[in-house]
Amino acid sequence: MKERNHFGRGIISVIIVLFVVAVVTAAIGENIFTDAYMWIVKPFEQTSASLAQEANDSNGRTNEDLLRENSELKQEIDSLVSQVIDYDDLKKENEILRKYYGIKDDNPDYEVTVATVIRRDPNDDFYGFTIDKGSRDKITMNDPVVTDHGLVGWISEVGVTTSKVTTLLSPEAKVGAMDQKSRDSGIATGSVHFCDDGLLILSVISADNKIKSGDIVITTGVGGVYPADIVIGKITKLGYDEFDTTPYAVIKPYENLKSVSDVVVITSFEGQGIVEEVPDTDTSSKNESDTARNYQRSVLP
Repeated sequence: MKERNHFGRGIISVIIVLFVVAVVTAAIGENIFTDAYMWIVKPFEQTSASLAQEANDSNGRTNEDLLRENSELKQEIDSLVSQVIDYDDLKKENEILRKYYGIKDDNPDYEVTVATVIRRDPNDDFYGFTIDKGSRDKITMNDPVVTDHGLVGWISEVGVTTSKVTTLLSPEAKVGAMDQKSRDSGIATGSVHFCDDGLLILSVISADNKIKSGDIVITTGVGGVYPADIVIGKITKLGYDEFDTTPYAVIKPYENLKSVSDVVVITSFEGQGIVEEVPDTDTSSKNESDTARNYQRSVLP
């Protein structure tokens, strides 16, 4: 009950105040509310208008100007993004170069080009691949392809910007090779029976060879296609063909030829193209498929 009395008194007080204000306003002939508005709000309106005018005076730009500037800014951003991408590519290439610096440092006669694997042919049973360097990078047919772990293969096709690499797992590979310890020599080649295991065969070796499991196999340089002393892999098994007792050895490359991602192409080296006599593999390898087929049965410890 008391709250209702207070509320009613408040309403009466407001009505009295409004009445007095109206009487005073009528008496002096001015609108006090208008004056209050002019005194409080008007300065803000004037300041806002002044700032807008100054902005227009200083810029004086049309919508066309703004669109043009926006387009120029977009082009600048695109250019910066491109520079960042180029920087990342250069940084990656420099990292690869540092990784393979030892190859060049140990072989000052080498001219090398770093390349990245960009595509693999799913129909290639011997895990060939395409790299991102071609003739404009001085890549030529038969250039050796290596990594810091050893020999990978050779350039078998050359385009302007890309090249095809055939790996040592291919039967087309005919690399003059020798046991680094015993100095027994032969031909390192791929085989359809061993490629899926990532293995090679060292064929055309003498019957009285001193090759042992665990020995390192390197290139001889014979034929002028590959430089001498490049590591190929290590001997894992020794065996004899069951038909003609031809000896052979199985090589496990130090590089995983099935998944390699970065390589170095040797575009020039001392002795390149100098052809020496290479052993004829026709007679000694005529039963290679039989040798591979009987590998498990004829392996020696």
